[in-house]
Amino acid sequence: MKAGEAKTNEVRTGEAKAGEVKTEKGKTDKAKAAKAKAGRRKEDRRAKTNRWENLQSFRYAHRGLFHQPKSASGKPELLLSPDAAGKAVRPSSAKPRTCCSQPLWKEDIRRWKEEGKKIIPENSMKAFRAAVRHGFGSELDVHLTKDGRLVVFHDTNLVRMTGVDCQIEQMTWPELSRLRLLDTTSPIPLLEEVLILYTSDKAAFRDRREDIALTLPLIIELKAEGNVQALCQSVMETIDRYPTLNYCIECFDPRVVFWFRLHRPDVIRGQLTENFMKSREAVRQWGHLLTFGMWSVAPDILSRPDFIASKFCDRRNVFIRLSHRLGVKQVNWIIRNQDDLDVVDREGGLGIFERFIPDREYHTLKGQNSLR
Repeated sequence: MKAGEAKTNEVRTGEAKAGEVKTEKGKTDKAKAAKAKAGRRKEDRRAKTNRWENLQSFRYAHRGLFHQPKSASGKPELLLSPDAAGKAVRPSSAKPRTCCSQPLWKEDIRRWKEEGKKIIPENSMKAFRAAVRHGFGSELDVHLTKDGRLVVFHDTNLVRMTGVDCQIEQMTWPELSRLRLLDTTSPIPLLEEVLILYTSDKAAFRDRREDIALTLPLIIELKAEGNVQALCQSVMETIDRYPTLNYCIECFDPRVVFWFRLHRPDVIRGQLTENFMKSREAVRQWGHLLTFGMWSVAPDILSRPDFIASKFCDRRNVFIRLSHRLGVKQVNWIIRNQDDLDVVDREGGLGIFERFIPDREYHTLKGQNSLR
């Protein structure tokens, strides 16, 4: 009896020791895994910092280096001539149609053509090639079409740049490919066309000046219209086919920024913002509380953006300044003169400009000679 009890006690003691060893091993494995994870995070942060420094060494042409009448750059409803009843024709989500009254830029475009002025529409391949020739990065806007193609276009409605009154998400690529920007020969480009221009695939370039574009970056703004998941996935599937692309993404919709935090934390992501409290449309659509929340960049608590992009005049917002103090980077748009661009440079931000050519057209990348 006693021998049996002793044997049982020995077995229990052995099991207890084995359990302790197993527990210690489990703790050691967890500690190693946690240490490895922390190391990977540290490496990712270091890599992101290096990529940000690269991005920061450039200036960015807003929607490419375009040259178009100012009458083509306002809100769509302000760009349409009054109809027979004297009322302005407003864009709608109806079937595609050409506006019954002509956009105000029609006359300006006709006059520019007669005077021999060069017309380069925003977000056109001509505008991006012009930016490349001057050594600038570009900021561009991306929509997802009805048939799943990614097109570069700013507005949700096509009317301002094409005269066709329709939501871009309601059209297919074959339909969009037939449209032209500002009555020129420039079509709406696909995102892939721009990526080819801005990647290191030398087959896409034919002369020395465009070889400079091998290192030029892009700021890609995602235009989400109730299709956050599909848009984000499609954009990244396309970008991943160009591994040498130098880029970051940004969006007004915090759900897009949050998607990148969850699914692609390696990508530099930015939250676009502006003083929505000044917009009656935003207050009417979202209500005062949500509008204030968007202006105060409250969603950043969840999405953790790497940078906040605001209008130059809004950069002194107390919430944005607090974010910068906490390490979030600064991007400012739209800058229309050299003095304001110099201010952004001194503040350590990244500047997006339009309607002028900055003094310094080329920049020195870390570890490389000047592109001049």
